[in-house]
Amino acid sequence: MRWMKILSKKPITEPTYTVTNLTEGCLYEFHVMATNDAGIGPASNASALIKCSTPTSTPSAPTVLKATDSTKTSVSLEWTTPVFSGGMEITGYIIEMCKVNSQEWQKINVENCTKTKYTATGLDSNEEYKFRVCAVNGVGKGEACEILEPVRTVDRLASPEIDIDASFKQTHIVRNGGTVRLYAAFKGKPPPVATWTKADGDFSVMVDINTTEDYSTLIIENSNRYDSGKYILSLENSSGSQSITFNVKVLDTPGPPGPIKFTDVTKGALTLMWNAPVNDGGAHIQNYIVEKREASRRTWQEVSSKCTHETLRVTELLEGMPYFFRVLAENQFGRGEAYEMSDPVIATAEPAPPKTLNIVDTTNSTATLAWLKPEHDGGSRITGYMVETKVKGSEKWVASGHTKNLSMVLEGLQENMEYEFRVKAKNDAGYSKPRDASSSVIIKEPHIEPTADLSGITNQLITCKSGSTFTVDVPISGRPAPKVTWKLEEMRLKDTERVSIKTSKNRTTLSVKDCMRGDGGKYFLILENITGSKTFTITVNVIGRPSAPSGPIQVSSISSESCVLTWEAPEDDGGTEITNYIVEKRESGSGAWQLVNSSVRHTTIRVTHLTKYMHYTFRVSAENRFGVSKPSESETIVAEHPFGEFISVTANTISICWEEPYNDGGSKVTGYWIEKKERNTILWVRDNKIPCFEYTNFTVTGLGEGEVYEFHVIAKNANGIYSMPSESTGPVTCRAEYCKIFYFITCIDFNYNWQLVNNVLFLLFLKPLEDGGDPVSHYIVERRDTNRLNWVTMEAECKTLSCVIAMIKNSEYIFRVRGVNKYGPGVPLQSEPVVARNTFSKHDTICNYI
Repeated sequence: MRWMKILSKKPITEPTYTVTNLTEGCLYEFHVMATNDAGIGPASNASALIKCSTPTSTPSAPTVLKATDSTKTSVSLEWTTPVFSGGMEITGYIIEMCKVNSQEWQKINVENCTKTKYTATGLDSNEEYKFRVCAVNGVGKGEACEILEPVRTVDRLASPEIDIDASFKQTHIVRNGGTVRLYAAFKGKPPPVATWTKADGDFSVMVDINTTEDYSTLIIENSNRYDSGKYILSLENSSGSQSITFNVKVLDTPGPPGPIKFTDVTKGALTLMWNAPVNDGGAHIQNYIVEKREASRRTWQEVSSKCTHETLRVTELLEGMPYFFRVLAENQFGRGEAYEMSDPVIATAEPAPPKTLNIVDTTNSTATLAWLKPEHDGGSRITGYMVETKVKGSEKWVASGHTKNLSMVLEGLQENMEYEFRVKAKNDAGYSKPRDASSSVIIKEPHIEPTADLSGITNQLITCKSGSTFTVDVPISGRPAPKVTWKLEEMRLKDTERVSIKTSKNRTTLSVKDCMRGDGGKYFLILENITGSKTFTITVNVIGRPSAPSGPIQVSSISSESCVLTWEAPEDDGGTEITNYIVEKRESGSGAWQLVNSSVRHTTIRVTHLTKYMHYTFRVSAENRFGVSKPSESETIVAEHPFGEFISVTANTISICWEEPYNDGGSKVTGYWIEKKERNTILWVRDNKIPCFEYTNFTVTGLGEGEVYEFHVIAKNANGIYSMPSESTGPVTCRAEYCKIFYFITCIDFNYNWQLVNNVLFLLFLKPLEDGGDPVSHYIVERRDTNRLNWVTMEAECKTLSCVIAMIKNSEYIFRVRGVNKYGPGVPLQSEPVVARNTFSKHDTICNYI
């Protein structure tokens, strides 16, 4: 075996090397030796035999497969190339997917993908998918790389991000008249909203903004110095926000310097001071130009053109002559805009006199004066003011005080004396000429009628919600200070836990905590002093939930399936319109209220879908926009025809029955009148000559066979008041076909035991002697407290001849039982009153035959 040295043009310095010029099909092995200045070292172990031939293997799997984005119907994938290409060029990639709950992989790209990224589209929304990618070369498809975590098809949210590349510029410099172009690319999900603002002012009219989902541009054509500044692009979406600032500098002449002030004014000279321009035109301010003109002339004269500071001493001014001054800044691009004084200045030593001396107030011994600053300070700072007084008619002025303020209170003046006043300003050069008050004044306490300023209370109306706190704050005035009284309607208000009244010389405040509806109304503020009395009115409207609907709730038109409820609107609507009424019902024996209707607009409703013979209680609540009122409840009623139900029919007679009225009108019912009406007539005819009062049933005789009749019943009480007629029985034909009612309960047998724990009554009864032609299906057992008028159903479908009824200790009850067949319930048989007492046993039998 012979080893051959591999010749290379350059020394091999890396631990890898590609050997060329080998013969295809031959077997080779290699070893490596290291070398340094001392020579060549020993050889490494030989490599395995390697046959030199064209590779035929598939590529390895791609690496780092990840989802870069997703929507409701797509997923974007990216991956890196395989570590091993199989020795051949990779021609593309195959992408496969499957749902998480499936094992069936599907190829999703029709042609091999040549890039290392791909977007899978047409996916189901909100589903989880798995993906895998394999590389393809000339040999075939390589191993697959599967994504680590399933990807859900939902819209990904991303906060705004500004794309900054090599061409991005944050600072833009242009010459005057040039065009400013600001551009920024961005991304985000959902697409962010782009907003441009200027940090130090508003945009000029030349600004043009164009924004898309990916970028935004701001263009300013024909720019000038005022377009310089910081422009901020703000991006915002539901995931966050970001902003970037662009600095724009327009090279131009400077803007106007700041306001001009003058100091050290003397005869014929003064010193001017100003601030540098806010906008320097993008270049250094080289100097300032100062000019002057006499107030009577329009021509400007140059004072200095090479002033390098923001101050200048101006001399050679004419004494007593008013002058205007202006200042211009200059940079390398030229002179800028001028700043001109709005008022002239006179170079003199003493300050000008104060302006407008007023007598603000007087008392029995004081006077309050106020004035304005002089037009100019004479060239030096005003150090104070001197006030002088003299009695009217006198020639002598007396110094009464010094102050640095623009007002002063003079004390120690004589009551009812007439005084004159004047004031002088003082600076370093001395006092100014005096400023006299416009008139003299007599020192006395003025009498001014009291008044209140209600302009802060719109329309003199305050509206607040019940339970909150309202405050009435009123400025007041008057001399002497008025006495304050607050009233609500006719009631005088005082400080309490809820009501607070605070009054000062010029203000009064009324505060009411936890206000109620009763706190609303007209509040009277009464102000009194020696000039008289004045009353001011403020209306307070306290709004809240309405009161309960006015009762009682009337229940009428009662049938086995429906009834009509009627009520009155609440006495208090809560200060706002009643929007609706809420009607509920409750069945006897149940504590739960059931909603009937929650959007009743009027004060009446027909309640339907009632269960026959069931006892019902109804309640009604009013509602406005602040809440629901307390409910008003009705008396308990029974869902059945209260009067006039026929019980047997023959060829010439019809028997009807009815129940006592639920309301006797305040006195005992003494009898009933039965009226009938034939078909095709509207005339009702009374049938009984004397009222029925022993029984609640009656047999009408003398009728024609085959004729159709209707009946109703009218009740009369001991006061001689007649009730409204009952509902009609409906048409019934005289024919010997059936008997609806039977002779009901022949005997009720009571056997009850009272114990302290088990307060129950055991009620036993016998079958009726007559069943009315049809077997009795069940019994209805009812109970009534002797202190109430309404009957309460204890057993609606009692199948046996006994039942157990709960009782309340020492309460007195009456019981009644009715049998029911297919024609309906029979006439009830009623017991004597029974009192529940402890350790009490009684057996009582009541028999009644009808």
